[in-house]
Amino acid sequence: MSSVRHLRTLAFGASLTEGYYAGGSKFHPYTQRLLELIRPLIADVEIQNAGISGEAVLSSTMLPRLKQILSLAKHKFDWVLILAGTNDTLRDQQQASKVFDQYKLLINECYDHGARVLAMTLPETVYPKDFPLDFQRQEFNRLLKEELKLAYSDVVVLDVERLLPRYSLSPHETEQIWDDEVHFTPQGYDRLGQFIFETLKPHLS
Repeated sequence: MSSVRHLRTLAFGASLTEGYYAGGSKFHPYTQRLLELIRPLIADVEIQNAGISGEAVLSSTMLPRLKQILSLAKHKFDWVLILAGTNDTLRDQQQASKVFDQYKLLINECYDHGARVLAMTLPETVYPKDFPLDFQRQEFNRLLKEELKLAYSDVVVLDVERLLPRYSLSPHETEQIWDDEVHFTPQGYDRLGQFIFETLKPHLS
């Protein structure tokens, strides 16, 4: 049994946080499954989902939005879970280094608030790894895995790309996990929630 008596968690990002699927007509965020798994361990748990589909790290809205959420929180968040950057590196083809620099400003806000951060790599997309349009996503993930620890010693990095692959799966598995070229099915989001729980669990005692 966990010794933590309460847990306040913020899930922050874009469509992969909001749980976008079925062309945006439905949503099934990973936070649903995460809450189910944490609740037997910690009765007093709150998970706020702050995903907004389409938002980018380099947009004019993401950093101010995070600042506002943190400043208006009635209780301090213990953890902030960040999954963001796909819209920058894939859709907008922004340089990974620029996205990473802005991403670190998000983390700074979380640290100023007093929260720990779980940062997630960006999952694969419709573009295979040898396709030029995927290069920025791969570079961002490299920066997240190799450089983030140098700036933030206690940040936790969850390698979603490795845990929820696309191209190494069988057609049946792909159909189960992937809804479209970027987003997961409800089952895929539930798996993500499971992986996040398994990553957080050692820190809840």
